[in-house]
Amino acid sequence: MTSKIKIRIGQIEIEYEGSEEFLKEELPDLLQAVTKLHKEAGSVPPSIPSAEEPNSNSSSPPSFDGSKLGTTNSIAAKLGAKTGSELAIAAAAKLVLGSGLEQFTRKQLLQEMKNATQYYKSTYGSNLSSTIKTLVGDHRFIERSKDTYALKADLVATLESQLA
Repeated sequence: MTSKIKIRIGQIEIEYEGSEEFLKEELPDLLQAVTKLHKEAGSVPPSIPSAEEPNSNSSSPPSFDGSKLGTTNSIAAKLGAKTGSELAIAAAAKLVLGSGLEQFTRKQLLQEMKNATQYYKSTYGSNLSSTIKTLVGDHRFIERSKDTYALKADLVATLESQLA
């Protein structure tokens, strides 16, 4: 039987999908190790940048400045958005990188997509459930709770480099 679990302790997040046997045997040790790491590192581990302070290590490249990101139209243009999913990612980038939100609601996402007047089509709104389901399934969005989402950390890093 396949099981799926998502655990977040502070800035540390772990997702697992696989055998139930692994969870039964290894989960207690994994939780203990993550808890220990979280306690040792403090509230924000120095090796893992937080959403509020990207690239917080002094030896890392300059941090991403979301205030210079521009509009959702300009983000969509930079990303070459041609589909509803691509516009949803551009809108999520505006919310996360531009507005500094760690997570966003379906309503906020739709409004930001509509703000991209040069790219938005009414069918994107009527197909938003399907679009979000695809983005969650493709591991681009993380579903935090019903109708509340976040961007995957690796996608945030990719977007930062594409939009810098």
